[in-house]
Amino acid sequence: MKSKLDVFSKVTRNVKYVILGAIAPLVFTGCISNMTAAIGIDSTNAKAQDEKFIAGAYGEAAALACEDKDKEAKLDEANLLPTLYAGNSLLFDHNYTGSLALLNESEEIIKFHHEEAIAGNIADYIAKLAINDAAIDYHATINESIMVNTYKAIDYMALGKFGSARIELNRAIDRQRRAKNTYAKLIGQQKKAINKKKKEKEVKGKDGKKNTGFSKTLSNAKIKDALKKNYSNLDQFKAYPDFVNPFTTYLAGLYFAIQGDYSKSSSLLKQTYGMTKNKTVKSDFKMVEKALSGRKVRDKYVWVIYENGLGPIKSQFKINIPMYLFPSANIPYVGIALPKLETRNQATPYLSVFSQNKELAKTSIVGEMDRVVKTEFKYSYNDVLTRAVLSAIIKAYAQHELSKHAGIMGKIGGGITTFLTTQADTRNWMNMPKDFQVARVKMPKSKKLTLKAGTQNLDVEIGKKAKHAIVHVRIPTAVSKPSVSVINF
Repeated sequence: MKSKLDVFSKVTRNVKYVILGAIAPLVFTGCISNMTAAIGIDSTNAKAQDEKFIAGAYGEAAALACEDKDKEAKLDEANLLPTLYAGNSLLFDHNYTGSLALLNESEEIIKFHHEEAIAGNIADYIAKLAINDAAIDYHATINESIMVNTYKAIDYMALGKFGSARIELNRAIDRQRRAKNTYAKLIGQQKKAINKKKKEKEVKGKDGKKNTGFSKTLSNAKIKDALKKNYSNLDQFKAYPDFVNPFTTYLAGLYFAIQGDYSKSSSLLKQTYGMTKNKTVKSDFKMVEKALSGRKVRDKYVWVIYENGLGPIKSQFKINIPMYLFPSANIPYVGIALPKLETRNQATPYLSVFSQNKELAKTSIVGEMDRVVKTEFKYSYNDVLTRAVLSAIIKAYAQHELSKHAGIMGKIGGGITTFLTTQADTRNWMNMPKDFQVARVKMPKSKKLTLKAGTQNLDVEIGKKAKHAIVHVRIPTAVSKPSVSVINF
Protein backbone atom coordinates (compact mmCIF):
# COMPACT_ATOMS: atom_id res chain seq x y z
CA MET A 1 0.00 0.00 0.00
CA LYS A 2 1.43 3.39 -0.98
CA SER A 3 1.98 6.00 1.73
CA LYS A 4 0.35 9.45 1.54
CA LEU A 5 3.85 10.89 1.05
CA ASP A 6 4.43 8.68 -2.01
CA VAL A 7 1.11 9.73 -3.48
CA PHE A 8 1.85 13.42 -2.82
CA SER A 9 5.32 13.08 -4.39
CA LYS A 10 3.82 11.48 -7.48
CA VAL A 11 1.20 14.21 -7.78
CA THR A 12 3.84 16.94 -7.37
CA ARG A 13 6.13 15.27 -9.90
CA ASN A 14 3.31 14.90 -12.43
CA VAL A 15 2.29 18.56 -12.06
CA LYS A 16 5.90 19.59 -12.58
CA TYR A 17 6.14 17.50 -15.74
CA VAL A 18 2.90 18.95 -17.08
CA ILE A 19 4.12 22.52 -16.48
CA LEU A 20 7.49 21.80 -18.06
CA GLY A 21 5.76 20.04 -20.92
CA ALA A 22 3.66 23.10 -21.60
CA ILE A 23 6.59 25.52 -21.64
CA ALA A 24 9.57 23.49 -22.86
CA PRO A 25 8.69 23.41 -26.59
CA LEU A 26 8.68 27.20 -26.67
CA VAL A 27 12.00 27.46 -24.82
CA PHE A 28 13.80 24.96 -27.02
CA THR A 29 12.51 26.38 -30.28
CA GLY A 30 14.06 29.70 -29.33
CA CYS A 31 10.75 31.55 -29.11
CA ILE A 32 11.21 32.50 -25.47
CA SER A 33 14.35 34.26 -24.30
CA ASN A 34 13.61 35.13 -20.69
CA MET A 35 11.60 32.67 -18.60
CA THR A 36 12.32 34.55 -15.35
CA ALA A 37 10.65 37.65 -16.80
CA ALA A 38 7.85 35.45 -18.14
CA ILE A 39 6.82 34.56 -14.59
CA GLY A 40 7.41 38.04 -13.15
CA ILE A 41 10.91 37.64 -11.70
CA ASP A 42 13.45 40.41 -12.38
CA SER A 43 16.82 38.67 -12.68
CA THR A 44 18.66 41.87 -13.67
CA ASN A 45 20.36 44.41 -11.43
CA ALA A 46 18.01 47.17 -12.67
CA LYS A 47 17.18 48.26 -9.11
CA ALA A 48 20.86 48.79 -8.29
CA GLN A 49 21.32 50.69 -11.57
CA ASP A 50 18.49 53.04 -10.63
CA GLU A 51 19.89 53.63 -7.16
CA LYS A 52 23.28 54.64 -8.60
CA PHE A 53 21.74 56.80 -11.32
CA ILE A 54 19.46 58.59 -8.86
CA ALA A 55 22.43 59.24 -6.57
CA GLY A 56 24.26 60.84 -9.50
CA ALA A 57 26.84 58.04 -9.77
CA TYR A 58 26.25 57.84 -13.52
CA GLY A 59 29.41 55.90 -14.39
CA GLU A 60 28.64 53.25 -11.78
CA ALA A 61 25.07 52.98 -13.06
CA ALA A 62 26.45 52.39 -16.57
CA ALA A 63 28.87 49.72 -15.31
CA LEU A 64 26.03 47.86 -13.59
CA ALA A 65 23.91 48.04 -16.75
CA CYS A 66 26.79 46.60 -18.78
CA GLU A 67 26.96 43.67 -16.35
CA ASP A 68 23.45 42.71 -17.52
CA LYS A 69 24.64 42.43 -21.12
CA ASP A 70 25.64 39.21 -22.86
CA LYS A 71 29.40 39.60 -23.33
CA GLU A 72 29.83 36.71 -25.76
CA ALA A 73 27.84 37.95 -28.74
CA LYS A 74 29.11 40.87 -30.81
CA LEU A 75 25.54 42.12 -31.21
CA ASP A 76 23.04 40.36 -28.95
CA GLU A 77 19.42 41.23 -29.65
CA ALA A 78 18.59 40.64 -25.98
CA ASN A 79 20.95 43.41 -24.88
CA LEU A 80 18.86 46.43 -25.83
CA LEU A 81 17.58 47.66 -22.47
CA PRO A 82 20.88 47.59 -20.53
CA THR A 83 22.65 49.07 -23.57
CA LEU A 84 20.21 52.00 -23.68
CA TYR A 85 20.56 52.55 -19.95
CA ALA A 86 24.36 52.41 -20.02
CA GLY A 87 24.65 54.67 -23.08
CA ASN A 88 22.42 57.29 -21.49
CA SER A 89 24.23 57.08 -18.14
CA LEU A 90 27.67 57.55 -19.71
CA LEU A 91 26.49 60.75 -21.41
CA PHE A 92 25.86 62.24 -17.97
CA ASP A 93 29.20 60.84 -16.74
CA HIS A 94 30.80 62.94 -19.52
CA ASN A 95 32.13 59.79 -21.21
CA TYR A 96 30.82 60.85 -24.60
CA THR A 97 32.83 58.35 -26.67
CA GLY A 98 31.67 55.45 -24.49
CA SER A 99 28.11 56.73 -24.62
CA LEU A 100 28.21 56.89 -28.42
CA ALA A 101 29.54 53.35 -28.69
CA LEU A 102 26.65 51.99 -26.63
CA LEU A 103 23.99 54.13 -28.30
CA ASN A 104 25.31 53.02 -31.71
CA GLU A 105 24.98 49.42 -30.52
CA SER A 106 21.43 50.17 -29.33
CA GLU A 107 20.54 51.55 -32.75
CA GLU A 108 21.86 48.41 -34.46
CA ILE A 109 19.73 46.20 -32.17
CA ILE A 110 16.66 48.37 -32.84
CA LYS A 111 17.28 48.04 -36.59
CA PHE A 112 17.62 44.26 -36.23
CA HIS A 113 14.37 44.07 -34.23
CA HIS A 114 12.52 46.14 -36.84
CA GLU A 115 13.73 43.96 -39.71
CA GLU A 116 12.89 40.81 -37.74
CA ALA A 117 9.39 42.06 -36.88
CA ILE A 118 8.57 43.07 -40.44
CA ALA A 119 9.89 39.85 -42.00
CA GLY A 120 8.78 37.58 -39.15
CA ASN A 121 6.88 34.33 -39.49
CA ILE A 122 3.24 34.40 -38.29
CA ALA A 123 3.60 30.94 -36.69
CA ASP A 124 6.59 32.16 -34.66
CA TYR A 125 4.59 35.17 -33.52
CA ILE A 126 1.71 33.00 -32.30
CA ALA A 127 4.19 30.73 -30.47
CA LYS A 128 5.63 33.73 -28.65
CA LEU A 129 2.16 34.82 -27.59
CA ALA A 130 1.68 31.49 -25.82
CA ILE A 131 3.67 32.93 -22.89
CA ASN A 132 3.65 36.77 -22.72
CA ASP A 133 5.37 39.93 -24.00
CA ALA A 134 7.81 39.96 -21.06
CA ALA A 135 9.28 36.61 -22.11
CA ILE A 136 10.74 37.89 -25.39
CA ASP A 137 13.58 40.34 -26.01
CA TYR A 138 12.84 43.95 -25.16
CA HIS A 139 11.94 46.05 -28.22
CA ALA A 140 12.28 49.83 -28.11
CA THR A 141 9.23 52.05 -28.39
CA ILE A 142 9.20 54.59 -31.21
CA ASN A 143 9.91 57.45 -28.78
CA GLU A 144 12.90 55.55 -27.38
CA SER A 145 14.27 55.06 -30.89
CA ILE A 146 13.99 58.82 -31.48
CA MET A 147 15.78 59.56 -28.18
CA VAL A 148 18.72 57.35 -29.20
CA ASN A 149 19.48 59.72 -32.08
CA THR A 150 18.76 62.76 -29.91
CA TYR A 151 21.27 61.68 -27.27
CA LYS A 152 23.82 60.73 -29.92
CA ALA A 153 23.52 64.28 -31.28
CA ILE A 154 24.26 65.71 -27.80
CA ASP A 155 27.28 63.38 -27.47
CA TYR A 156 28.64 64.58 -30.81
CA MET A 157 28.05 68.23 -29.93
CA ALA A 158 29.92 67.75 -26.63
CA LEU A 159 32.83 66.26 -28.60
CA GLY A 160 32.77 69.20 -31.04
CA LYS A 161 31.78 66.93 -33.94
CA PHE A 162 29.02 69.17 -35.23
CA GLY A 163 28.70 67.54 -38.66
CA SER A 164 27.92 64.20 -37.02
CA ALA A 165 25.48 65.92 -34.64
CA ARG A 166 23.64 67.30 -37.67
CA ILE A 167 23.29 63.80 -39.13
CA GLU A 168 21.82 62.43 -35.90
CA LEU A 169 19.33 65.28 -35.55
CA ASN A 170 18.22 64.78 -39.14
CA ARG A 171 17.74 61.07 -38.38
CA ALA A 172 15.72 61.85 -35.25
CA ILE A 173 13.42 64.25 -37.13
CA ASP A 174 13.07 61.74 -39.97
CA ARG A 175 12.16 59.00 -37.46
CA GLN A 176 9.40 61.25 -36.13
CA ARG A 177 8.13 61.95 -39.63
CA ARG A 178 7.99 58.24 -40.54
CA ALA A 179 6.87 57.00 -37.09
CA LYS A 180 3.23 56.17 -37.84
CA ASN A 181 4.19 54.23 -40.95
CA THR A 182 6.99 52.46 -39.03
CA TYR A 183 4.61 51.46 -36.26
CA ALA A 184 2.08 50.13 -38.76
CA LYS A 185 4.78 47.95 -40.34
CA LEU A 186 6.04 46.67 -36.98
CA ILE A 187 2.55 45.72 -35.83
CA GLY A 188 1.59 44.26 -39.20
CA GLN A 189 2.66 40.66 -38.54
CA GLN A 190 0.90 40.76 -35.17
CA LYS A 191 -2.37 41.76 -36.83
CA LYS A 192 -2.00 38.98 -39.39
CA ALA A 193 -1.31 36.44 -36.63
CA ILE A 194 -4.28 37.58 -34.54
CA ASN A 195 -6.65 37.54 -37.53
CA LYS A 196 -5.43 34.04 -38.42
CA LYS A 197 -6.02 32.78 -34.88
CA LYS A 198 -9.36 34.55 -34.67
CA LYS A 199 -10.58 32.86 -37.88
CA GLU A 200 -9.43 29.48 -36.56
CA LYS A 201 -11.54 29.92 -33.43
CA GLU A 202 -14.57 31.28 -35.30
CA VAL A 203 -15.02 28.36 -37.69
CA LYS A 204 -18.68 27.45 -38.18
CA GLY A 205 -19.87 24.54 -36.07
CA LYS A 206 -22.32 21.77 -36.94
CA ASP A 207 -25.18 24.17 -36.35
CA GLY A 208 -23.74 26.53 -38.94
CA LYS A 209 -23.11 29.31 -36.42
CA LYS A 210 -19.80 31.08 -35.94
CA ASN A 211 -18.03 30.98 -32.57
CA THR A 212 -17.63 34.67 -31.76
CA GLY A 213 -15.74 33.96 -28.53
CA PHE A 214 -12.69 36.08 -29.35
CA SER A 215 -14.74 39.20 -30.04
CA LYS A 216 -16.98 38.59 -27.01
CA THR A 217 -13.95 38.11 -24.75
CA LEU A 218 -12.25 41.26 -26.07
CA SER A 219 -15.38 43.38 -25.57
CA ASN A 220 -16.31 41.92 -22.17
CA ALA A 221 -17.66 44.46 -19.65
CA LYS A 222 -15.20 43.31 -16.97
CA ILE A 223 -12.27 44.21 -19.22
CA LYS A 224 -13.82 47.54 -20.17
CA ASP A 225 -14.38 48.46 -16.50
CA ALA A 226 -10.78 47.57 -15.56
CA LEU A 227 -9.41 49.57 -18.49
CA LYS A 228 -11.52 52.58 -17.55
CA LYS A 229 -10.26 52.41 -13.98
CA ASN A 230 -6.56 51.88 -14.75
CA TYR A 231 -6.29 53.97 -17.92
CA SER A 232 -8.51 56.89 -16.92
CA ASN A 233 -5.57 59.31 -16.92
CA LEU A 234 -4.96 58.62 -20.61
CA ASP A 235 -7.94 60.83 -21.36
CA GLN A 236 -6.91 63.52 -18.90
CA PHE A 237 -3.79 64.87 -20.61
CA LYS A 238 -3.16 66.87 -23.73
CA ALA A 239 -1.49 64.56 -26.22
CA TYR A 240 1.36 65.57 -28.51
CA PRO A 241 1.12 64.67 -32.21
CA ASP A 242 1.67 60.92 -32.66
CA PHE A 243 5.25 59.88 -31.83
CA VAL A 244 6.60 63.46 -31.73
CA ASN A 245 8.90 64.65 -28.96
CA PRO A 246 8.92 68.48 -28.88
CA PHE A 247 12.34 68.48 -27.23
CA THR A 248 13.92 66.62 -30.13
CA THR A 249 12.28 69.03 -32.58
CA TYR A 250 13.45 72.00 -30.52
CA LEU A 251 17.03 70.74 -30.15
CA ALA A 252 17.26 70.30 -33.92
CA GLY A 253 15.83 73.80 -34.49
CA LEU A 254 18.26 75.30 -31.97
CA TYR A 255 21.25 73.50 -33.49
CA PHE A 256 20.42 74.69 -37.00
CA ALA A 257 19.93 78.25 -35.69
CA ILE A 258 23.37 78.22 -34.07
CA GLN A 259 24.89 76.82 -37.26
CA GLY A 260 23.22 79.53 -39.36
CA ASP A 261 20.84 77.23 -41.25
CA TYR A 262 17.96 79.60 -40.51
CA SER A 263 15.49 78.26 -43.06
CA LYS A 264 15.59 74.76 -41.60
CA SER A 265 15.63 76.13 -38.04
CA SER A 266 12.58 78.32 -38.62
CA SER A 267 10.36 75.39 -39.60
CA LEU A 268 11.42 73.28 -36.61
CA LEU A 269 11.08 76.09 -34.07
CA LYS A 270 7.66 76.98 -35.45
CA GLN A 271 6.55 73.35 -34.97
CA THR A 272 7.92 73.32 -31.42
CA TYR A 273 6.19 76.55 -30.46
CA GLY A 274 2.91 75.22 -31.83
CA MET A 275 3.19 72.24 -29.48
CA THR A 276 4.55 73.99 -26.38
CA LYS A 277 3.90 77.76 -26.49
CA ASN A 278 7.28 78.07 -24.75
CA LYS A 279 8.54 81.67 -24.42
CA THR A 280 12.19 80.78 -25.14
CA VAL A 281 11.18 78.94 -28.28
CA LYS A 282 9.19 82.01 -29.32
CA SER A 283 12.25 84.24 -28.79
CA ASP A 284 14.44 81.84 -30.76
CA PHE A 285 11.92 81.77 -33.60
CA LYS A 286 11.83 85.59 -33.72
CA MET A 287 15.64 85.68 -33.79
CA VAL A 288 15.72 83.25 -36.71
CA GLU A 289 13.01 85.11 -38.62
CA LYS A 290 15.00 88.35 -38.27
CA ALA A 291 18.05 86.58 -39.64
CA LEU A 292 16.01 85.32 -42.59
CA SER A 293 14.91 88.89 -43.29
CA GLY A 294 18.57 89.92 -43.64
CA ARG A 295 19.37 91.20 -40.13
CA LYS A 296 22.42 89.49 -38.66
CA VAL A 297 22.33 87.84 -35.25
CA ARG A 298 24.90 89.98 -33.44
CA ASP A 299 24.30 88.90 -29.85
CA LYS A 300 25.96 85.85 -28.33
CA TYR A 301 23.71 83.51 -26.33
CA VAL A 302 23.82 80.70 -23.81
CA TRP A 303 21.00 78.17 -23.76
CA VAL A 304 20.46 76.13 -20.60
CA ILE A 305 18.84 72.75 -21.30
CA TYR A 306 17.59 71.00 -18.18
CA GLU A 307 16.63 67.31 -18.08
CA ASN A 308 14.49 67.29 -14.98
CA GLY A 309 13.31 64.43 -12.77
CA LEU A 310 12.43 60.90 -13.81
CA GLY A 311 10.09 59.75 -16.56
CA PRO A 312 7.21 57.31 -16.20
CA ILE A 313 7.58 53.65 -15.24
CA LYS A 314 5.22 50.74 -15.82
CA SER A 315 3.42 48.52 -13.35
CA GLN A 316 0.89 45.79 -14.01
CA PHE A 317 -2.70 44.98 -13.15
CA LYS A 318 -4.52 41.71 -13.73
CA ILE A 319 -8.09 40.91 -14.73
CA ASN A 320 -9.71 37.50 -14.39
CA ILE A 321 -11.91 37.16 -17.44
CA PRO A 322 -14.68 34.86 -18.68
CA MET A 323 -13.91 32.86 -21.81
CA TYR A 324 -16.43 32.08 -24.53
CA LEU A 325 -14.43 29.62 -26.63
CA PHE A 326 -14.96 26.37 -24.69
CA PRO A 327 -16.48 25.19 -21.39
CA SER A 328 -14.86 27.22 -18.62
CA ALA A 329 -15.54 24.44 -16.10
CA ASN A 330 -12.42 22.68 -17.42
CA ILE A 331 -10.25 25.77 -17.04
CA PRO A 332 -9.04 26.60 -13.48
CA TYR A 333 -7.54 30.03 -14.31
CA VAL A 334 -7.94 32.52 -17.13
CA GLY A 335 -6.69 36.07 -16.82
CA ILE A 336 -4.87 38.86 -18.58
CA ALA A 337 -2.13 41.13 -17.28
CA LEU A 338 -1.73 44.64 -18.68
CA PRO A 339 0.80 47.43 -18.12
CA LYS A 340 -0.14 50.85 -16.79
CA LEU A 341 1.96 54.00 -16.53
CA GLU A 342 3.00 55.57 -13.25
CA THR A 343 4.48 59.06 -13.36
CA ARG A 344 7.31 60.20 -11.11
CA ASN A 345 8.43 63.56 -9.77
CA GLN A 346 10.43 66.53 -10.98
CA ALA A 347 13.75 67.12 -9.27
CA THR A 348 13.02 70.87 -9.03
CA PRO A 349 10.33 73.07 -10.60
CA TYR A 350 12.96 74.88 -12.70
CA LEU A 351 16.55 76.13 -12.79
CA SER A 352 17.33 79.79 -12.12
CA VAL A 353 20.14 81.31 -14.19
CA PHE A 354 22.30 83.94 -12.47
CA SER A 355 25.24 86.11 -13.45
CA GLN A 356 27.04 88.18 -10.81
CA ASN A 357 24.21 87.51 -8.32
CA LYS A 358 21.57 88.80 -10.73
CA GLU A 359 18.83 86.44 -11.91
CA LEU A 360 18.64 86.46 -15.70
CA ALA A 361 16.07 83.74 -16.43
CA LYS A 362 14.27 80.63 -15.28
CA THR A 363 13.96 77.46 -17.33
CA SER A 364 10.51 76.45 -18.60
CA ILE A 365 9.18 73.24 -20.11
CA VAL A 366 9.87 72.57 -23.78
CA GLY A 367 8.88 68.91 -23.76
CA GLU A 368 7.31 66.50 -21.27
CA MET A 369 8.48 62.92 -21.45
CA ASP A 370 5.35 61.96 -19.52
CA ARG A 371 3.21 63.25 -22.38
CA VAL A 372 5.45 61.73 -25.07
CA VAL A 373 5.22 58.29 -23.45
CA LYS A 374 1.49 58.58 -22.71
CA THR A 375 0.76 59.67 -26.28
CA GLU A 376 2.47 56.59 -27.70
CA PHE A 377 1.00 54.35 -24.98
CA LYS A 378 -2.52 55.56 -25.78
CA TYR A 379 -1.86 54.98 -29.47
CA SER A 380 -0.66 51.39 -28.91
CA TYR A 381 -2.50 50.05 -25.87
CA ASN A 382 -5.33 48.53 -27.95
CA ASP A 383 -2.67 46.36 -29.61
CA VAL A 384 -1.27 45.44 -26.18
CA LEU A 385 -4.78 44.51 -25.00
CA THR A 386 -5.46 42.41 -28.10
CA ARG A 387 -2.16 40.54 -27.63
CA ALA A 388 -3.00 39.87 -23.97
CA VAL A 389 -6.47 38.50 -24.80
CA LEU A 390 -5.09 36.32 -27.62
CA SER A 391 -2.40 35.02 -25.24
CA ALA A 392 -5.10 34.20 -22.66
CA ILE A 393 -7.13 32.36 -25.31
CA ILE A 394 -4.12 30.29 -26.41
CA LYS A 395 -3.37 29.39 -22.78
CA ALA A 396 -7.01 28.62 -22.06
CA TYR A 397 -7.10 26.29 -25.05
CA ALA A 398 -3.93 24.57 -23.79
CA GLN A 399 -5.53 24.15 -20.34
CA HIS A 400 -8.66 22.73 -21.95
CA GLU A 401 -6.63 20.16 -23.92
CA LEU A 402 -4.46 19.23 -20.93
CA SER A 403 -7.52 18.67 -18.74
CA LYS A 404 -8.98 16.36 -21.42
CA HIS A 405 -5.82 14.31 -22.02
CA ALA A 406 -3.96 14.47 -18.69
CA GLY A 407 -6.83 14.47 -16.23
CA ILE A 408 -6.58 16.28 -12.93
CA MET A 409 -2.79 16.62 -13.27
CA GLY A 410 -3.20 18.42 -16.56
CA LYS A 411 -5.90 20.65 -15.15
CA ILE A 412 -3.78 21.65 -12.14
CA GLY A 413 -0.54 21.97 -14.13
CA GLY A 414 -2.15 24.01 -16.87
CA GLY A 415 -3.76 26.34 -14.34
CA ILE A 416 -0.47 26.90 -12.49
CA THR A 417 1.43 27.48 -15.74
CA THR A 418 -1.15 29.98 -16.94
CA PHE A 419 -1.23 31.80 -13.60
CA LEU A 420 2.57 32.09 -13.46
CA THR A 421 2.91 33.28 -17.05
CA THR A 422 0.10 35.82 -16.95
CA GLN A 423 2.48 38.77 -16.63
CA ALA A 424 2.55 42.21 -18.24
CA ASP A 425 5.68 43.58 -19.83
CA THR A 426 6.65 46.42 -17.50
CA ARG A 427 10.13 47.03 -18.91
CA ASN A 428 11.11 50.48 -20.20
CA TRP A 429 14.05 52.86 -20.51
CA MET A 430 13.84 54.07 -16.92
CA ASN A 431 16.47 56.82 -16.69
CA MET A 432 14.74 59.25 -19.05
CA PRO A 433 13.69 62.63 -17.54
CA LYS A 434 10.19 63.68 -16.57
CA ASP A 435 10.50 66.85 -18.63
CA PHE A 436 12.93 68.94 -20.67
CA GLN A 437 13.29 72.64 -19.89
CA VAL A 438 15.11 75.52 -21.56
CA ALA A 439 16.19 79.08 -20.90
CA ARG A 440 18.20 81.54 -23.02
CA VAL A 441 20.41 84.37 -21.75
CA LYS A 442 22.90 86.68 -23.36
CA MET A 443 26.48 85.55 -23.02
CA PRO A 444 27.89 87.22 -19.87
CA LYS A 445 31.15 89.13 -20.29
CA SER A 446 32.66 87.09 -17.49
CA LYS A 447 31.74 83.87 -19.34
CA LYS A 448 30.46 82.59 -16.00
CA LEU A 449 26.99 81.62 -14.84
CA THR A 450 25.50 80.19 -11.68
CA LEU A 451 22.55 77.84 -11.88
CA LYS A 452 20.35 77.47 -8.82
CA ALA A 453 18.60 74.09 -8.55
CA GLY A 454 16.62 74.03 -5.33
CA THR A 455 19.25 74.40 -2.62
CA GLN A 456 22.15 73.60 -4.95
CA ASN A 457 24.31 76.18 -6.74
CA LEU A 458 26.04 75.03 -9.92
CA ASP A 459 28.90 77.16 -11.20
CA VAL A 460 29.36 77.11 -14.97
CA GLU A 461 32.21 78.49 -17.05
CA ILE A 462 31.80 79.03 -20.81
CA GLY A 463 34.73 78.71 -23.23
CA LYS A 464 36.54 82.03 -23.72
CA LYS A 465 36.26 81.89 -27.51
CA ALA A 466 32.69 80.59 -27.63
CA LYS A 467 30.28 82.52 -29.82
CA HIS A 468 27.32 80.59 -28.39
CA ALA A 469 27.00 77.78 -25.84
CA ILE A 470 24.59 75.15 -24.58
CA VAL A 471 24.73 74.18 -20.90
CA HIS A 472 23.24 70.69 -20.53
CA VAL A 473 22.07 69.77 -17.02
CA ARG A 474 20.67 66.47 -15.73
CA ILE A 475 19.16 66.15 -12.22
CA PRO A 476 17.11 62.97 -11.56
CA THR A 477 15.85 63.87 -8.05
CA ALA A 478 16.14 66.74 -5.58
CA VAL A 479 18.96 64.92 -3.74
CA SER A 480 20.86 63.71 -6.83
CA LYS A 481 24.31 64.90 -7.79
CA PRO A 482 23.75 67.05 -10.92
CA SER A 483 25.51 66.40 -14.21
CA VAL A 484 26.56 69.59 -16.02
CA SER A 485 28.11 69.77 -19.49
CA VAL A 486 29.12 72.86 -21.46
CA ILE A 487 28.97 72.69 -25.26
CA ASN A 488 30.85 75.56 -26.87
CA PHE A 489 30.13 76.72 -30.44
